[in-house]
Amino acid sequence: MVRAIFLVTQSPNNRMHYINQTLNNEKWTLPGTRSQITDRQMVDFANTLYGWTRSVYKLGCAFIHLSVMADYNHVNPFSQLPISEQQDVKQHLHDYHQFPLTERLSVDTVGPYLLRVLDKVSSNLDYEIQKL
Repeated sequence: MVRAIFLVTQSPNNRMHYINQTLNNEKWTLPGTRSQITDRQMVDFANTLYGWTRSVYKLGCAFIHLSVMADYNHVNPFSQLPISEQQDVKQHLHDYHQFPLTERLSVDTVGPYLLRVLDKVSSNLDYEIQKL
């Protein structure tokens, strides 16, 4: 999503530069340089336009870290995350989907919120892509 937001703000020539780099499986660099554009830079930039993008990015990173923990029936995958990522997940769910801050993170407590999160992220991404 942050890449889509970043692309929307670029000139048509720069936009094509980044799209070509993506299609060639290359890291994004500033046009005419070797200076790489990092996810952090795009997140920080997108967050200046929309105050929620950093929160969504942190949420996504936390869920990426959960993907390797497959035995959800026997181990609470959220307890395997660093405390800071647990707090990021809980805060995002609270701020944007009314998850109670007193609630413990688990598959059972987070599950009912996931469809809402995915719908919201998907609609925001669709909105940005429509601008392109």
